[in-house]
Amino acid sequence: MSRWICGLIVSMSILIPLSGCSAMQTQGKTTGQNQQVRSSDKDKNAAQLTSGSVQNAADPLDFADENALNAVLEGQWEYCPPASFEPALWIRFTKDGKVHERIKNPNGTYQERNGFYQLKRWEMQLEAVPNLLQIQFPVAGGYVTTSDFLIYRKTLCDGKIVLELMQMNNGDSTFSTHFRDTCPVLERATIWQPQGTVKKGETFYGAVWKMNPTTKTVWVDDVTEDGVNIGRYESLLYQTAPQLDLNALPPQLLVNGGIWTIQTDSMGRITAMEPYIYGEYDDGYDMEMTEEEAATILSGFTEVQFYLNQGMSMFFDGDIEVISGETCIVIALGTNHRDYFVRELYYAVSPYGTVYSYDVITDTWNLLGLG
Repeated sequence: MSRWICGLIVSMSILIPLSGCSAMQTQGKTTGQNQQVRSSDKDKNAAQLTSGSVQNAADPLDFADENALNAVLEGQWEYCPPASFEPALWIRFTKDGKVHERIKNPNGTYQERNGFYQLKRWEMQLEAVPNLLQIQFPVAGGYVTTSDFLIYRKTLCDGKIVLELMQMNNGDSTFSTHFRDTCPVLERATIWQPQGTVKKGETFYGAVWKMNPTTKTVWVDDVTEDGVNIGRYESLLYQTAPQLDLNALPPQLLVNGGIWTIQTDSMGRITAMEPYIYGEYDDGYDMEMTEEEAATILSGFTEVQFYLNQGMSMFFDGDIEVISGETCIVIALGTNHRDYFVRELYYAVSPYGTVYSYDVITDTWNLLGLG
């Protein structure tokens, strides 16, 4: 799931307990229209039983108990900030409840700290496997900072275990303070391999966790339209058909579990992909964004804050740009004089929180990040 979707669910989950998936209502045959999405149990084969407490008969990520979750959690994880593929934080969990963070600062230096973690339950059901990760770090004056994260989604993807967390408390965390991210995605290497097979000649919902435009490949986990996992927690490698251009699709939804409606041919190649959230909103939800809302999103970026602190102002010409399939509001930054405004920098903000910066030399819009 994209971080924009995750942020929406955070606000809803404070008021409503997490619920199951809703019934499928779309019908038809082709992507881009109302369509019936089929999910088949045969595409999620049961894994062979392997040794170790972290695995059960079905799936190593379908945790049988708290010990199984602890065994998977133990070790070092990497975190990449939104719109970045470079790790900026490493976090290690130990079996005795300790946690160590190493953070890369923007200037290339590092800071480290030690703390503690506990596994808890978001809902008080003692028979359920814990699904809440509580991390605490000591601070000055004998106090501690506490961050609560729901272990929201998980998958096995290209030799890595992937955990998507969702910050559930109102306090700050390392992710929200340093990276403005309340839905961090953690990864760590594993030798586990997926057991399922790709879908052939089907239309279905899938969570896309990774893609490679060079090899035209996509890693997809089988889910409902709400992003709830179906069958094994694993992302299968799909090849795309020659006519499908991955570079023409919204890039922020092709990683971290963005939900798509996917169509495959008889060879199992992906022939069409449509972001499910787009179709959902096009069915009647008003996704128009005001200039004030766009300005609020843009002003949250450190780069923009720097320019504003230097005396620059935002200016709206009413211009619209369609970038990577997103309709964006264009905002100019510049200096305001008595009789005129000098435009120096241009940004574009989409209703989904995606922000692009304009490169006047190459005449291209480049992804700045997610607001």
